[in-house]
Amino acid sequence: MKPNMHQVKSELTHERLLNSALTVMQEKGAGRLSIQAVAQAAGMTTGAVQHHFPSKAALMMQVLSRLIDSLESDTDFWPSPRWSLRRRSEHFVQQAWAQLYSQPRFASAWAAYLAAVDDAVMTAHIIEQRSHIQQRLRVQFIAAFPEIANHPQADAQMQFVLTALRGLGLVRPFAPAASIGSQLAILSEFIQSITTKPQETP
Repeated sequence: MKPNMHQVKSELTHERLLNSALTVMQEKGAGRLSIQAVAQAAGMTTGAVQHHFPSKAALMMQVLSRLIDSLESDTDFWPSPRWSLRRRSEHFVQQAWAQLYSQPRFASAWAAYLAAVDDAVMTAHIIEQRSHIQQRLRVQFIAAFPEIANHPQADAQMQFVLTALRGLGLVRPFAPAASIGSQLAILSEFIQSITTKPQETP
């Protein structure tokens, strides 16, 4: 069955507009995202943009979905479980930082999240979308670090590691590069310290 050319054209235009919206957000900030700004960036009319995104809210919702889906879903930085724990932890921390958390798209995504914090609908959408990613991350993290699979606080351990990386990503523009490197090293050591045995209660 031949593809519907009108549908293909519409999908390509939709993708072009989303990319233009991401460009606007990265270059001018989430607060400057608008139907008019996207139309100008894409070289199209506002009417054409509104055909795909009838409102700024609809546009923002899809931009957020795209950003959320692109974040923390890469697999290149997940190490092989056959490696030593030290090699795995160092590889994961360094590669996750280099490929994701220090990148402009990470800062753009969180700028968008914070810009939407007063909008209950947008916030609920972000929470729902990110929850799916968190589930995938848990599977990937446990596969890379099976030592913590039976740990009673496995989820908290994983969340702590990822939260630390996110926090470093957010403060990166305001922190000396040397301080980031030393904190990444400490984070690697923390991963290595995780064991399958729960801490004994004194």
